[in-house]
Amino acid sequence: MKTLNGIVFLETKDIRKSLNIGNQTCLELFHKKDFPARKIGKSWLVMEESFKEYFKNVQTNE
Repeated sequence: MKTLNGIVFLETKDIRKSLNIGNQTCLELFHKKDFPARKIGKSWLVMEESFKEYFKNVQTNE
């Protein structure tokens, strides 16, 4: 987890741990067009609130 100006960003390791998935599956998720992640330098990051909202919408739509 990284924090910038009070905004919490999750890294791939945080996502892997919270979803109990491997690195390859995590990277596939981060590369999905509808997943709210961005590559900053060499790191993939997603805002914590965007991550929560994404999964709330995914569960609703299925």
